[in-house]
Amino acid sequence: MDRQLSQNIVPNIKEGQELCEEMKDFFVQKVEDIYRNIKENVTGNDKSDFSQSFCGTPMSKFKPVSEEELRRVIKELNKKECEEDPIPLKVFLQCLDELMQILLFIVNDSLINGNFPSTLKNALVRPAIKDENGDANSYKNYRPISNLPFLSKILEKCVYKQLDQHLNINNLHAEHQSGYRKNHSCETATLTIYNDMLCINDTKSKVVLLLLDLSAAFDTVNHNMLIKKLKNTYGLNNCVLDWFKSYLSDRSFTVSINGARSSTYYIRIGVPQGSILGPILFILYTKEISSIAKKHGFFIHMYADDTQLYIEFNPLLQDFSHIEERIVACLQDIKTWMEANKLKLNPDKTEALLTQTRNNFFTFTVEDIQLDNSNETITPSPVVKSLGVLFDEYLTFEKQVDTTVKTCNMHLRNLRVIGSKLNYDLKRQLIHCLIFSKLDYCNGLLYGIPDYLINKLQKVQNSCVRYIFGSNTVSKWDRISPFLKQAHFLPIQRQIEYKIALTTFKCLNNMAPSYVSNLIKPKAPSLKDLRGDEDYFLLSVPPVPHLKQTERSFSYCAPTVWNSLPYKLRTLTDIRVFKSVLKTHLFKKAYEQ
Repeated sequence: MDRQLSQNIVPNIKEGQELCEEMKDFFVQKVEDIYRNIKENVTGNDKSDFSQSFCGTPMSKFKPVSEEELRRVIKELNKKECEEDPIPLKVFLQCLDELMQILLFIVNDSLINGNFPSTLKNALVRPAIKDENGDANSYKNYRPISNLPFLSKILEKCVYKQLDQHLNINNLHAEHQSGYRKNHSCETATLTIYNDMLCINDTKSKVVLLLLDLSAAFDTVNHNMLIKKLKNTYGLNNCVLDWFKSYLSDRSFTVSINGARSSTYYIRIGVPQGSILGPILFILYTKEISSIAKKHGFFIHMYADDTQLYIEFNPLLQDFSHIEERIVACLQDIKTWMEANKLKLNPDKTEALLTQTRNNFFTFTVEDIQLDNSNETITPSPVVKSLGVLFDEYLTFEKQVDTTVKTCNMHLRNLRVIGSKLNYDLKRQLIHCLIFSKLDYCNGLLYGIPDYLINKLQKVQNSCVRYIFGSNTVSKWDRISPFLKQAHFLPIQRQIEYKIALTTFKCLNNMAPSYVSNLIKPKAPSLKDLRGDEDYFLLSVPPVPHLKQTERSFSYCAPTVWNSLPYKLRTLTDIRVFKSVLKTHLFKKAYEQ
């Protein structure tokens, strides 16, 4: 809903087609300038080749799609309208039975002949404002949001399913790439990064976290290089490779604002944004960054074009100048690789954070990091934003909680204006959409934070309940617990436990990335005592950490929360049943003690 509102904001300095043309020219020129600058900076071939030759079963042809599979694909897709659709989406879905054989022919003909229909290659671009508090008349404050025909997304989804199966069978993904992959998410990525930083700090070491920023990342991908990687590194050839060549060639976009349109511009570089295959092609294109980081001894985690690098060091045993040299060398290698692959690393927007524990007798600071062969520097910040989560120097999450509370209260104030015109069900729906979605985002990281921070979030939830029931039913002096129970809302602390338990369940049932599942282990059998049935469903709790805050790490809190669950709950294998029973258990725990 927030994104839809932001897309309605457009510059008012021009109108109609003139505005569309200027916005189109701005988006095109921005990418062309970046691409031209990259080509001018490249002085030779990339000597650091981190690509790997494909060793496995190649993917030479697509399997024909059955009617059942096609129906499943259409059901899974986001039902978003596009002006380029020949018939309204609502009519299309109502007439799906009559259109099914035509759709099957179009999809299978494309897959068999290795040709993507040219009529599906044009995207409608609607400018969306980046910062609503910024200058609405500045074109720099807008990003292009592409909208593609629904049939294009159907065809792309069919290809994506077969491509994803090929990549998984041959283990071709970077292990720590979480973007656009099943069972991977921002939460699994941040949970792992946070866990690593806590455990490193527990050993009295410190962590330097680097957040890399790419300029127009998706828009500067070189098609010839991408096709070469798909063939040599990922084993695509023959008809499959021809299909991707056809998919990338002769694509175009048209800027559309309030019914007016610009002229069509044909794209020669980049992967299509707003598509299903664009993001997966980008993460395959940039997989080698992971090898570069590991070569220099860095931990790395990527989510599409967001790259997090971090390295540990002990200032009592190591001189930071040595770590700084490794940071500069790693960034320089990444920058060189990116330039050779027509991508641009933006040092001005690359952020750094030093995480450490509060220690009155030894506090370490990091000065600006000077990059080689340039005047570019990276200045460490006290707080950085990684995948929507604000990490601070001491990993307290104070800034994260305060920002969440501020955003939620802003939405709640806006909802109160129209509250008298809404019924209970609609109020509840809006609260879930605008506020609870923010309270729940990556809340597994908040386990074990101080009570005063939990109370700030709980006050937001309490205000939401008062809004739903109305001031005539719940006054500010009434106890809120009975109304939380009536609305069937888990308190904030129980919601955090719910998220930890659910993530643990996914780890134990092959529904989570391996980098998260490897953080927990089953309880080892005891040689002295007989094992009861319950012992087979317990997890091993790590030794007590040196620092209290390390108990917040997933590797420590997951076994603690899981082992506290009833035996019958721990033995469940169906995730839908587990969610229901877990919520009931925590609900009783919260309100019936």
